[in-house]
Amino acid sequence: GTDGSVFGCYGTPSFGMGAVGWNYGTYTWHTNRDTYDKIVMDDLKHNATLAAMMVYLASEDPDFIKRDKSPGTWPANWPQNCVGAPRKTKPRY
Repeated sequence: GTDGSVFGCYGTPSFGMGAVGWNYGTYTWHTNRDTYDKIVMDDLKHNATLAAMMVYLASEDPDFIKRDKSPGTWPANWPQNCVGAPRKTKPRY
């Protein structure tokens, strides 16, 4: 999962944004292949623009996200449970 998955596990309002994987999680993630030369600048510009737009829209929204925890028992299950959740979701090759 993502680094922010733990927030959802404890009932904190959260969301995530995804991207084209390019097999990143399969053989690149947190290895010596995970280097800056793999950055696709057009994708980076697009993602930065999208993130800036989301922040702007959130700042202008008159309705705030509720800060109440969702009903349930915490920590919630993700994927088996949040405590000791795996750091990766795909096997490395």
